[in-house]
Amino acid sequence: MTSSIVQAFRRFLPVEWEPREDQLRVLTELVRFANDNNFRISRSYEDTFIEAVNQKLALNSGVYKNILDTAFYDGIKLNHFQKITIRELLDKCDRKGFERFLKANKIASEKMASAFRPVERAETLEAFNSLALVERRYADICSAIFSRFCFALFPETCTYSFFSENSSNSGDYFEFIKAQYPDMVDRSHALYIVDVSERLFEKGYEHGCDLVLNAVREAFQALNNHCDLAVFIPSININGVDMQWQLYADAVLFAEKHKKEKIDKAYFRWQKIGKATLGYIHGLTAFNAEFEFAFQGFVYKDCFVLGREDSSYSLLIILEKNVRDERVVNCPACRSKNVQGNSYPILNVKSWECENPLCPDRSKYDRGKRYSFMSLFRQKEMLNDDNLIPESSISQWRLDCRHVATKRAAFDMLLRHYSCVGDTVTVISGHTGESSRFQRRLVYEPFKEPPVDLLSNFKNSSYFYRYLQYNDREIKPTQRWTHGKAAVILGDSLDALRSFPDRSFSCAVTSPPYYNAKSYSQWANIYCYLYDMFNINREVFRVLKDGGVYLYNIFDYFDNENNIVLSAMGNKRMILGAYMIDMFRRIGFTVCGNIVWNKGEVQGNRSFNQGNLTPYYQAPLNCWEHILILSKSAPDEKYRSLFSRIEDIKPVIKMVRGKNVLGHDAPFPQSIPELLIRCMDRDDSVLDPFLGSGTTCIAANRKNVASIGIEKSELYFKLCQRLISEDLPAEASC
Repeated sequence: MTSSIVQAFRRFLPVEWEPREDQLRVLTELVRFANDNNFRISRSYEDTFIEAVNQKLALNSGVYKNILDTAFYDGIKLNHFQKITIRELLDKCDRKGFERFLKANKIASEKMASAFRPVERAETLEAFNSLALVERRYADICSAIFSRFCFALFPETCTYSFFSENSSNSGDYFEFIKAQYPDMVDRSHALYIVDVSERLFEKGYEHGCDLVLNAVREAFQALNNHCDLAVFIPSININGVDMQWQLYADAVLFAEKHKKEKIDKAYFRWQKIGKATLGYIHGLTAFNAEFEFAFQGFVYKDCFVLGREDSSYSLLIILEKNVRDERVVNCPACRSKNVQGNSYPILNVKSWECENPLCPDRSKYDRGKRYSFMSLFRQKEMLNDDNLIPESSISQWRLDCRHVATKRAAFDMLLRHYSCVGDTVTVISGHTGESSRFQRRLVYEPFKEPPVDLLSNFKNSSYFYRYLQYNDREIKPTQRWTHGKAAVILGDSLDALRSFPDRSFSCAVTSPPYYNAKSYSQWANIYCYLYDMFNINREVFRVLKDGGVYLYNIFDYFDNENNIVLSAMGNKRMILGAYMIDMFRRIGFTVCGNIVWNKGEVQGNRSFNQGNLTPYYQAPLNCWEHILILSKSAPDEKYRSLFSRIEDIKPVIKMVRGKNVLGHDAPFPQSIPELLIRCMDRDDSVLDPFLGSGTTCIAANRKNVASIGIEKSELYFKLCQRLISEDLPAEASC
């Protein structure tokens, strides 16, 4: 029978071709298994060949796109699996099957029915035959088509049982996985919500924070893999001090870095990371830094800012648990356990590649199917219409900053966007509530006393030692230029600041270079970046007058911290805001609050939901940035207008018709330094340690107050000179 199948396949080929030895061997074993177990082997060779060619060469792509476009314009929303079914029916040229599909899904669209026009068989054969003349890897394409051709000749029950080596293999893939690994599909801890209230801090900040961190730690232990934790943080006032952002920083840092472990994987490049860090940071010792240990935990995904009518706001932090799982996950296409598992497209999310030579889903050029269990599960949940999220919810939560949003609405969003129907959701809170909502089961747990001082122990770990080091290098010379009441210094910020005496400036405002965000701001890893920021901001603290305020603009964008892996596998949402808040407190600053810079609709590469209307695909567009309000001792009364709130400020438009008309890659709006400068007195002076395009000095000149900006780049130093001079002509500066 094996030779008959091979000969039948060869009849469709325009040139000589031989299947690989491993394909022949597996096909022979499969035929024997089918005969021994009385499975019927199909002889519909031509239909099977046509479908395999259509699928591998994607010959129906244009028709498929036309059907999707037709559905869109008819107001018909198709889920992931409906789209897959349409593509399969096209490749089979199964018009009657498509009619049944429309009827079963209650789609009454004549336009969609008319759009179903798969390529003719003659076109399929012509397209395939032409490849023999032009395609260098024609043999690989034939092998891929042969794999699909052979697989389809056997009943699914036969192939699934044979390749999985499990005669009880059911048709449902997830039931099959459940029988092997019940915990992998368990949803009894599918979402955790930590509901923080001000009452937790009746015994002081450290005690209340430990309760929150313990809840985060317990959630990490109990939460099902690839599921989410949400932490709700309202405005928290302790003895007249706003502690909301201090708790945000402590919770985010602990959530991401609380698990100290060695990773026995080649991707953990701790020796290279340690060498780069030791070579950059003065005074660091390898023994104390413990680079052989990784600090892991949750992955920070998003933080929603939920505005209130009284201008205050709450925070809703979203974190994801991804724990490395090395157990073999059978291929979803053929059920084979002959898979390779050494790929991690996302850190701790394992990807597999099927090595079954007869897998039907081998690529056009005969590569094995790649998949991860996390993606497979989320795609499965698209099939359940009960998981569809109302359009109103998707629209309301498209951006991560809302001027008015109730806690109830936020919790409803969490249930719909970050869990599935039938899941159990655990709420850690000081109270109980309803037992079910949106077909999710809700259980409530109280905050528990931790066995140790979590906050203190965590803050004293070697992770922070790696970058909180004093830089005692010699001061390098700088160059100064003045115009009006503005002075611009060309040089490194650390060198320039060390040339000033203590308490030289009334206030400061800046937007520092974001870690590795631009070509002019590159560091080997996050430790080197934070080391520089720590030392520069120590100097800012020193040169500020008592009562002075420092506004610090930073954004949690996407990049790789380069402290575990050095490849794109490590790309994630950064936690620069949390790092900086913790750092400022260690330096001695008081974190008075955070003006949330709401940029509104933003342009970016992050896809909102990839067209999917089901849980786990609703990634909000990140439309806000931090403007941290910091003070040296208690802030002077004149800065009373600087308090936590949402501030709508449009970003600077720098690109016009593809050209940067400003000359700087990352300018910040003049409205930001104006928040501070309008509080200043005439004899005050403002500092900007990262001047960029000169915005702070321009704003200060307009208010007729003194300013000093520091810029390291000679290119941007000259840009500052030009822009400041143009804004305040020479005759006006006298």
